[in-house]
Amino acid sequence: MAGMTGRLTPGGLRGRVALPSLARGLCGSVGRWKESDKSIGSTTVLLQDGTSIEELPAVVRIINGEFHIATKGQAGQRLGGLGLEIPRVSRKLFKNINFEEEHEMILGFMRCSTVSEVLQLLEVCPETEVTPAVALAVVRRIFDLENNMEYRNQGLNQYPEENQFTFVRGAVMKHLVETVCGGVDPQLLVDTLRAMGRDTYQGDRLKYLEALCTECMVAVTEGRLTVSQVCEAARAFHGLGPVGVSYLDQLWQGLTDRTTEIGEKEVCEVMSVLPLMKKSRKHIYNMVERKLGSLWHRLGSEDVIRMLQILVQLKISHSRMLPMFSRWTSLNIHTLTEGNLRWLVYSFMTLNFCDSEIQKALGRFMKAKKASVKDPSLVTVVLDYCVKMRLRNPAIMDASALFFCQRAKDLSVPQVNSMCRSFGLLSYEPKDATTFFLTLEQLLEEKFVQFPPDLMIDLLLSCVYLKRYPLNFIKKVFNPYFFDKVHSLEHSEMQVARTKLMVLDKALCLEAPHYPGPLLPRNHSFKNFWRDARIHRCLNTIQSPLVEIVGSEERITRSAILPNFPNTAMYVVDCVVDMAGRLSLHSFRWSNNKYALLIHPPEHFVLGEDTLVGPQAMRVRHLTLCGFKVVNLRTDKITKLRIYPEQLKHYLETMMKTETL
Repeated sequence: MAGMTGRLTPGGLRGRVALPSLARGLCGSVGRWKESDKSIGSTTVLLQDGTSIEELPAVVRIINGEFHIATKGQAGQRLGGLGLEIPRVSRKLFKNINFEEEHEMILGFMRCSTVSEVLQLLEVCPETEVTPAVALAVVRRIFDLENNMEYRNQGLNQYPEENQFTFVRGAVMKHLVETVCGGVDPQLLVDTLRAMGRDTYQGDRLKYLEALCTECMVAVTEGRLTVSQVCEAARAFHGLGPVGVSYLDQLWQGLTDRTTEIGEKEVCEVMSVLPLMKKSRKHIYNMVERKLGSLWHRLGSEDVIRMLQILVQLKISHSRMLPMFSRWTSLNIHTLTEGNLRWLVYSFMTLNFCDSEIQKALGRFMKAKKASVKDPSLVTVVLDYCVKMRLRNPAIMDASALFFCQRAKDLSVPQVNSMCRSFGLLSYEPKDATTFFLTLEQLLEEKFVQFPPDLMIDLLLSCVYLKRYPLNFIKKVFNPYFFDKVHSLEHSEMQVARTKLMVLDKALCLEAPHYPGPLLPRNHSFKNFWRDARIHRCLNTIQSPLVEIVGSEERITRSAILPNFPNTAMYVVDCVVDMAGRLSLHSFRWSNNKYALLIHPPEHFVLGEDTLVGPQAMRVRHLTLCGFKVVNLRTDKITKLRIYPEQLKHYLETMMKTETL
């Protein structure tokens, strides 16, 4: 941690070096708490943390008309050149308290059944016996009675305007809060702050709320609150609404002061308050991230899940915490429950994170468990994770296939869809493929009506990706009843389902010899397709060397939409080279001298392999069946060779010659 400087600017300037602006920035705060002997205001400081410089809100103490800024809990430290000094705060000493009498006092207030009785009992009690602990108990009892549903359901206005009781109630609460603030136990202060979240009083609450918040912030700056208590205070501030939220971003001082005290328990608590912060969230997050580097191996499963869920909530997908959690998962995979592992995998999937550690851990787990996994949803989440990350691990896939074959009757419709479609999407055929597809066929036969139409089409297409053609279900799919179910979907889902039906029809026409199709009419409507900008840039890059290779620009057709194919972006050929001349889209000529150049971004391949995912592999097969010599090019390879024209030309020539051979 490096230095800190205040954002102190003169009234008419915008620099950050002079002092007068501090008074201008605090004028509102001074007026609000002038009745208190401890007044605070706020300013901003520039905090340098390594190479990062952040502007953070900070607390300023006002004592005897002078402005003091508190940081790092070091009393008497002067910030050179600014004339600001951190105050030395002397704590009041109290005489010993008879805890038995204190307990009896609390029980006496708990026996009161109305707020009036509480106030009457409080009036006759000696003031010296109302200790901070008793004051907190009275505050809680008042809130309990005011929130009593039986009393509230009477529809009565408990505190009508201009009622003497309203004034008494406000004065009593202010006195009780002052009693708590005068104590030496910071936990009582935090508990009172948390109890205020239940205050339903519609009158002027600022009298005592601001005094309590001020005292809590003073305790934070003086270093009297532990890390856990600061986190409790943050949640309490958030529960107070707009009054307390304004203090939240200033609590970073109390956490930074006690960085050395943060252990595996505290790091989770600090992480839990990140969603509540705004301006200081980044600073606190960086602090937690650094601390976690030496603590991750001591965390429990619930702590890791909790922290991952916070990353999901904050949408922090490029966190240095994720590799730590991945190593933790690999280290503790043998002790995790199925429920905990499911949440871990789901969190990694939501954050789009995958590395070698999590791959090995899931592979070991599925290989050891196989069909003995008790929770089918765990297998479902693992396969969904594999599909999203394009992870084709044989241990995971084979174990999942065995689980499906033995537990198919116990699976719900969404679970069947998630398990079975993953094999087609990842172009992975199980070891015992015959048993797997026979089980799937029997299951679909029994539960065909239960499947939504879009899920059924996805499953059948997944089979086609693996060259398994579901001819037994053709009559059930291509019939008016099924079409009615398709048209009952939402408009956007219906359009997608219709397009997939056309792809299924075309795929079976090209690949299944006994398919009695086509069974759908041709779609003659014109449609614009979204094109990946990476593919468009790569087409521009290879244009010149490709012209040199083929001899004429007339032989090249970019983004060719082929006739007699479904209107979907999957069947748009990135670049067609027809050595007989420019490809005509109106009179499509088949020959043996046409090249279909397909430019694939990384997501078209299985992770870490050169194997195309299921839809892209099927696309290549269909173009090959139509007489094209398909040339598969990679966007990452073209991008690397962009500055080397000769090597790029050689790469294109090599790929085209390989396909010719």
